Amino acid sequence: MGVHSLTSSCSKEISGIDEVAASDQTLASTIQIDADLKSANLLVPCILTGTIPDVPVKVCVISGTATDSESTGLLFMREEEKMARDVYAYLYTKYNLPVFGNITKSENAHMLAVLRLITAFKITDNSNNNPGEFTNTHIRDLYQQLISMGNISLTDALKVGTLIEQTDISDLRKELLSVTNTSVKTVYTNLMAGSNAHLKAFSWNLKIRGVVYPL
Repeated sequence: MGVHSLTSSCSKEISGIDEVAASDQTLASTIQIDADLKSANLLVPCILTGTIPDVPVKVCVISGTATDSESTGLLFMREEEKMARDVYAYLYTKYNLPVFGNITKSENAHMLAVLRLITAFKITDNSNNNPGEFTNTHIRDLYQQLISMGNISLTDALKVGTLIEQTDISDLRKELLSVTNTSVKTVYTNLMAGSNAHLKAFSWNLKIRGVVYPL
């Protein structure tokens, strides 16, 4: 089984930071790569979670090794987070509802958190940042289905948000069952906390419109 190696550890320190402001301040990361290109120390914020206020940021040095299974999972989660970002960005342009704009920024931070792991572990990533473009055919098809559903009405667009977050939570739970790397676990756990916060935000926006969803 192949592994992608990295050394160092993750800090337990947490400070509350607004995600929108923090996303502009903390996207850059410093990578120190050894001469043999087999290990690196990467000091980054693990993930920015939640929707907007009171967002915890864990500062980490990504560590350990990533197995082939963990590498495959990271590539999948990177595209799933990108899909969420791309769908919400499209829906924000269409409906101009703040929840879509706010969570678009959150999903971008989530995607970048996974991408930092991919970069640190030197995993080959063939995906790109173009909206609506994905290497995973399942995610590509799902993106098109969600865009079609979101085009029907604002209510349907908010339901799309709940579907995305429920799917994200389910997939993260499955990944966490097999992940052994501490840094990957930390990011996935925080991604799931963010998805739960997003799910509540979409559910609340449906509730104030007289819709109880999911049914």
